[in-house]
Amino acid sequence: MSSVPYDVRELAVTPRPVAGVHALVPRGRIAQEFGRHLDQVYAAARAGAVQLDGQNIFIYRAATAEELTVEFCVGVTAPFTAVGPVVPLETPRGVAAMTTHRGDYGRIGEANAAIIEWCRAHGRQRAGPSWEVYGHWHEDPAQLRTEIYYLLQPGGVEARP
Repeated sequence: MSSVPYDVRELAVTPRPVAGVHALVPRGRIAQEFGRHLDQVYAAARAGAVQLDGQNIFIYRAATAEELTVEFCVGVTAPFTAVGPVVPLETPRGVAAMTTHRGDYGRIGEANAAIIEWCRAHGRQRAGPSWEVYGHWHEDPAQLRTEIYYLLQPGGVEARP
C-alpha cells in the first residue's frame, strides 16, 4: 500500500457525455495502448465531427485474468453522431467510491487499492465499472491529477459480527 493517504468518499455521480473507442486490452498494457485509441477520438474532432472538452476518461467495463474491456474517451461539449469507431458514450451513473491520485500515473494502482480497501472496510460492494478522469498533462509528474471512481451496488452490505 502507498505511504500517500487517499481520501476515499462515497458520492452520487451523474452520467457525463463522452466520445470514445471500445477496446480489448491485455492486462498491463494500458499505457502502451491508450494513445492509438484516443488518437481516433482526436482525429474525429479535427475533422469537425465531434466537439471535445479535452479531458481524457478511461472507462473500465469488464476484466478477465488476461484482458480489460476499456472505453478510451474524451469529454464532449455537444451531442454527436458516431464516426467510425468513435461513438457517443457516457460515464456510469449511480453511487461511486472516489479518490484522487496525485502524481505519476505508474502509481495509480495505489489509489485503486485504497478504494478497494475502503469498500471492504465500509461493507460496500463494487457494481462493475470503474473509470479514471485525467487532469491536464504536466511534464512534472508531481502536478498530475487523476480522479478514480468505482461504481457501487445500491445500499450497503450489512457488517457481520
